[in-house]
Amino acid sequence: MGSSIAAAAVVAVLLITFLCLLSSVESDSCPPNAEDSSACVFETKLDNKMYRFDLAAQIDKFPHGVRSEDGFYKVIIKASSSSEQQTTTYWFQLCEHMKFNHDPPMCHECETCGGPHHCGETCSALRSASYPGYSVCTTLGYPKSTSYSLIELQKPEQGVRVKMSTCNGANANCSLSVLVYCSQNGIEDPTDVKNLSQCAFETVMKHPVGCPVVTTISRGGWGWFGTIIIVLVCGFIVYMAIGIAYRVTVLGVSGFEAIPNLDFWQDVPSKIKKFSEYVYGQGMDLYHWFRQSSYTRINQ
Repeated sequence: MGSSIAAAAVVAVLLITFLCLLSSVESDSCPPNAEDSSACVFETKLDNKMYRFDLAAQIDKFPHGVRSEDGFYKVIIKASSSSEQQTTTYWFQLCEHMKFNHDPPMCHECETCGGPHHCGETCSALRSASYPGYSVCTTLGYPKSTSYSLIELQKPEQGVRVKMSTCNGANANCSLSVLVYCSQNGIEDPTDVKNLSQCAFETVMKHPVGCPVVTTISRGGWGWFGTIIIVLVCGFIVYMAIGIAYRVTVLGVSGFEAIPNLDFWQDVPSKIKKFSEYVYGQGMDLYHWFRQSSYTRINQ
């Protein structure tokens, strides 16, 4: 009987520790966004306000939101050298995979984005670099590995950053970031692509859906005080579980005697009562002192 109680206490300790740590641990894996409108929604809080970006929202003149009606965006970068002209082409679509009814990518090594017969149709960002006589594709991102963040952390009204990446476990090898700036005067399609690192690229566009919807929120929750309470409660439960397991298995006690420091906990109610009476007495003495002082000033 004692061993079973000890085993249950150990299991309880492990479970409680896991639950206490779970809220503070975030996964580093790639975000599992689905290919629907919900994957185009990003919300963030700043200074008691909620900023909400709905990139797939239907608005006047833009029924598909930020998504291209052609099924893809295309940016062509030409660079001239002493011997030949090189062309690099970037295709991408925001929030979903690309669709090609015309002008599909024609490049080698497209197996990670649809293969040679459906190149570009299973990813959301693709790069094609031209070489003498042929072009080579590099997949830059998938819809399921799209993440969202603010362009300026302290200025959410500027717009949102959409980062598409290729996921290999928790590591993103290549990526294309699209900075969607807020614009109330129509759209500006991307015209240039910046190379951030070996296989990380960035482009800029302007669109009305880059303007967030702002709502004021109340300051709910307990904040740091709630965190302290949770830590204290978890610590108390772990202390009790370990103490009971030790007293049952090592000392062989059972029932209420298994509670660690039982005498102390039995005295807690009387100590609370004495403390309350002391505080009440001090408060009454202070009250009478103020009343006596006020009467003295009036009589004078």
